[in-house]
Amino acid sequence: MENKLQNFENTLEKDHFTNQQTETFILNDKLGFPKVIKRKEETIELSDLINENREQYEDDLRKYGAILARGFNIDTVEKFKNVTQGFQNESLAYTLRSSPRYEITENVYVSTTYPEDESINMHSESSYAPSHPSKIIFCCIIPAHYRGETPIADNRLIVKNIREDILEKFKTTGVIYKRNLTGLLGMSWEEVFQTSDKKAVEEDCINNGMDFKWITDTHLELSWKKKAIWEHPVTGELVWFNHAMFFNKYSFSEDLLDFISSDDELPNNTYYGDGSEISKEEIENIKEAYQKAIVEFPWEKGDVLFLDNMLMSHGRNPYKGDRKIIVSIS
Repeated sequence: MENKLQNFENTLEKDHFTNQQTETFILNDKLGFPKVIKRKEETIELSDLINENREQYEDDLRKYGAILARGFNIDTVEKFKNVTQGFQNESLAYTLRSSPRYEITENVYVSTTYPEDESINMHSESSYAPSHPSKIIFCCIIPAHYRGETPIADNRLIVKNIREDILEKFKTTGVIYKRNLTGLLGMSWEEVFQTSDKKAVEEDCINNGMDFKWITDTHLELSWKKKAIWEHPVTGELVWFNHAMFFNKYSFSEDLLDFISSDDELPNNTYYGDGSEISKEEIENIKEAYQKAIVEFPWEKGDVLFLDNMLMSHGRNPYKGDRKIIVSIS
C-alpha cells in the first residue's frame, strides 16, 4: 500500500490552479485540508478551469479529499448544473434514501431538509448502501444568517483516531445495518425506494443482498452487512467508510430512546458484523475520532465544495435564517 500511495503522490507536480487568474492555499494547515481555489479574475469560469485541468483536479481531490472553489459566483441552480455537467457521465441518483431530500433538476438536490435547530451527524454519503457515490459536490446558493456550516472530516484520520480494539473488530467483522421503514419514526419504504411497488422493492433487495421482511403493509424491516473499513481504490489508504455511528441507536436523542419500548422500534440501528452490539462507550469513541478530524468554515454565497466521498465525511450544524445548499452526487 505504501508503494501505491508513494507512486500516487509522485504524480502531484506543478499546481496548475495557481496562476494569474486564481490562487490556492490550504484552509486548515494543521489537518491539511481542504484545498481552496480562489478566483482573482472574473475571466475564468470554474467549469472551464476544471475541464482544462482535470488530471490536476482528480489528483488534488485524492490528496486533500476536499476542494473548495471560492469567488466563482456559482450562485444559481443553473450555474451549478453547468459545473456538474462535467461529471454527467458519472451522475448517480439518490436511491435507498436515509433522509428527506428533494430533486430540483436532474441529479441536483436540495441538501437534507432536517429541522434547522438540529445537527446532522457526520457521515459519508450513502456509505451504507449497496452502491455508493465516489464524489459529492455542494454549492452554497444562500448562506445561513447564523451558522449552518457543513463540517468535513478526513476518513483517513478517523481510522487513526479510533481506539485500536474497536477498529480491529470493524475490520474483522464489518457492520450490520438494520432499518425499520414505517413512515412514523423515520421514512416510509415508498420514500426510501422511490416506488410504491412492493415487488420492485423486493427485487431491489434481492439484487443487492439485503434481507427483508414485511411486518405489515406499511412496515418493512431490512438488514444487510457491509464492510466498515475500506481501501481507497486509487490511493490504497485505509478509510473509515460506513454509517455505523450515524445509524446507531446511541446517536438518537435520549427523548426518542425513552419513547420506544424496544430496539425493534428504532428506524435504524447498527451492529458489528458478527451481530454483537456496539456499546454506547464505543460510539462515543467514534464520535471523538470524528471531532479530531473535522474542519469547519462559514459558507459564502457561490462556494462550491468538491468531496471525495470515500476520503471525506460531512455533516451539518444548526442554523438560523434562510439557507440553501444544493448537492450533486456522482
